[in-house]
Amino acid sequence: METAIGIDLGTTFSAVSVIDESGKPVIVKNALGESLTPSVIFFESANNTVVGSEAKEMQAFGESNVASFFKRNMGDVNFELNFHGKSFSATDLSAILLKKLKDDAETTLNRKIAKAVVTVPAYFNDLQKKATIKAAEKAELEVLRIINEPTAAAIAFGVTQSKNQTILVYDLGGGTFDVTILKIEDSTIQVIATGGDHELGGKDWDNRLIGYFAAQFKNEFGEDPLDDAVSFNDLLVRAENVKKQLSTSQTSKFYIVYDGNRGNYEITRAKFEEITQDLLQRTTSKAEEILQEANLTWEQLDGVLLVGGSTRMPMVINWVEQMSGKPPIKGINVDEAVCLGAAIQANIELSESASVPVFSLGGRISKIEDVMSHSLGLIAENSDRSRYINSIIIPKNKKIPASEVRPYQIRTGRQTQELEIYLTQGETEIIGECKIIGKYVFSGIEYVSSGISIIDIEYQYDENGTVQIAATQRETGKKLSMEEVPLPADMSWIDRAPEQIQETAVPHISVVIAVDLSGSMSGHPLAEAQKAAKGFVEKLDLSNASVALMPFADRVEENPELTQNAKKLTNGINQWSSMMDSGTVGWGNSTHPFDESLKLLKKRDNPRFVIVLADGVWSYQDRAIASAKKCAAEGIEIIAIGFGGADKKFLQAIATSDENALFTNLENLVSSFSKIAQVLTETGGKGSIRLNQ
Repeated sequence: METAIGIDLGTTFSAVSVIDESGKPVIVKNALGESLTPSVIFFESANNTVVGSEAKEMQAFGESNVASFFKRNMGDVNFELNFHGKSFSATDLSAILLKKLKDDAETTLNRKIAKAVVTVPAYFNDLQKKATIKAAEKAELEVLRIINEPTAAAIAFGVTQSKNQTILVYDLGGGTFDVTILKIEDSTIQVIATGGDHELGGKDWDNRLIGYFAAQFKNEFGEDPLDDAVSFNDLLVRAENVKKQLSTSQTSKFYIVYDGNRGNYEITRAKFEEITQDLLQRTTSKAEEILQEANLTWEQLDGVLLVGGSTRMPMVINWVEQMSGKPPIKGINVDEAVCLGAAIQANIELSESASVPVFSLGGRISKIEDVMSHSLGLIAENSDRSRYINSIIIPKNKKIPASEVRPYQIRTGRQTQELEIYLTQGETEIIGECKIIGKYVFSGIEYVSSGISIIDIEYQYDENGTVQIAATQRETGKKLSMEEVPLPADMSWIDRAPEQIQETAVPHISVVIAVDLSGSMSGHPLAEAQKAAKGFVEKLDLSNASVALMPFADRVEENPELTQNAKKLTNGINQWSSMMDSGTVGWGNSTHPFDESLKLLKKRDNPRFVIVLADGVWSYQDRAIASAKKCAAEGIEIIAIGFGGADKKFLQAIATSDENALFTNLENLVSSFSKIAQVLTETGGKGSIRLNQ
């Protein structure tokens, strides 16, 4: 029977697991009989490498030809280590480690292994995930699935549970930190929100101890033991041992022998916690950030699951109890949980492609729903073409696989031309705070008589959370050829104003979506309005358009102001439900959105639009009509959509033209908004909407 293994490719330790003959996930021991293999490589010569415990010992002895902690550099094209005249990337080093894990597993299991599920930190971006897949392929492994480490741990935990619950997975390993919130419900594990810090792990606690004792030694003898690589490696091993001792004892001793001097020092657990308090606070901040993204509080959690060897520190255990109000969940091996979960996932993957029985305890877990930890966006120009911004397309924490098709407007010439797309992962409009993950060039765009062509671009996160992209020219129906090319060495242009010739530029559209949130919109009408607004955003080219949301009833709110960020818009639309429940804008019909819309759009260039949705009769129609005419006088187009108890004559009075007034029903609301977005995109905001049905 075909075998697939689970691999926890860790920063400090790695492990392999498999489903045994009894249907239980077990750790596969390495050639030395160890459950965990240190993620350390010793380059003994140009043709011989040693991986694992022996390599770690050589590191402790001060050998310089040693690689460790390279997982933090996965996907970094600038990272390179040189040994015996050869250079190695983080991918190359991971491939060596994975090949050792594979070979040991084959020896222990006495069978060939060709397939695996490999775990990665939840925060890994596209470059890091693809680098991990490439490393596995170089190690002669077919990757069935890349799975987030906290999700894997939750799988291992979930198969032992008989009740539905919502938990937070706190994963503090040797070099990375992840937080994931998920629900275990019936036979499904559903991830709600996830995130992490790739520059935080047990190694940072070790480094604090090294710095603390090295400073004392320097004060005593005037020499810095950190100046010497051999001394530093020795301190690294001693610091790790002291950290472990302080998990079971209140005090520990630390010895430094350097340059003929011997220092003898002692540290208490309380002092250790004091000098690392800021590191623990970083985990606090990240956990609370993810809770906020999940719209949950500590009190709403059923518990906190600790994963990763560094969670054995008493300060972490005490922190969890203090923050959550209950002791952390027990009954799981913090070192092995991620790996065991990977084996279960590997068996699930095999079962979908062959007649292999799926492991589950009492049929408890058979489906995993994961999410992306990074929003996917592209580099675009802002509304006045003064700077480049990150325009988010697929927001963070969306279930994967996920796909969005977005139109992109491009002015065509007589010759076929190319379209360059720079994809990003990040949560803000500031490109410098995001990761540029790739440059994609689409070619073969044909000339269209209208001048502006619409390129429908499909952005996708696959099941591994890696990015895929494709494009089709709408007018011809032709799928464009695509090439992923290296990022230019000089990316300084993103910090300068775009060089744009206004005559050939596609016009930037500004749109206000003003939705009546009076009491009559409660329930199904509001749900349909939210679907319609989201559909509008999905059909609009946000690289050349800004949208603001303006719910109103007795008061007017902006949530958000004009933005090219799909994540902000989706969150704002979702908030309409809570706004109605809390009466944020009241429940009546005593106001209108036109004065605020005029203020918002006054400084914007044409084309500018206000799309108004109403389902009833407004209290002060004359005021609304007068203000709507002021908007029209400024060149702002008003599109009025009504349903239910809306007044048709009033819709015509506030709309810029009869063509811009539409009376519809709930069943056609989504299609009406999508039609508007399509026309705005295809015409650059200059065409007639022609909504009448």
